[in-house]
Amino acid sequence: MFGVIFLLLSSFASPQSAPGSAGWYTTAQAANGAKGYQKNCATCHGAKLAGGMGPALIGRQFWLNYAGKKASTLWSDVHTTMPMSAPGSVSAKTSVDIMAFLLQKNGVPAGNIPLNDTVDLSKALPAK
Repeated sequence: MFGVIFLLLSSFASPQSAPGSAGWYTTAQAANGAKGYQKNCATCHGAKLAGGMGPALIGRQFWLNYAGKKASTLWSDVHTTMPMSAPGSVSAKTSVDIMAFLLQKNGVPAGNIPLNDTVDLSKALPAK
């Protein structure tokens, strides 16, 4: 009887979470990413991510490119092909921070564990 009660109480105390519901990045990481974005990306993609010489990185355009795809797809675009004037010149840490900023601006939840450029890249981004 005690075991059944314990199971019931523990299911209420710690709700089951879908993968990624604990958050993808930290808010501090996204704040650093905003600085990295302004320095390395805003010239082409716009200060508000709405596009310019480069495509928009917010809203419908972002989700058309990345919804349901592995985070490594976004990583590759941010880290290896950008900025257009010097592909691959942004450090891995700054690239991950920029990813966090893009995810934040597109409504993906923050959490307590920072996004990293290794294990986390295998997770699929939300399918909006």
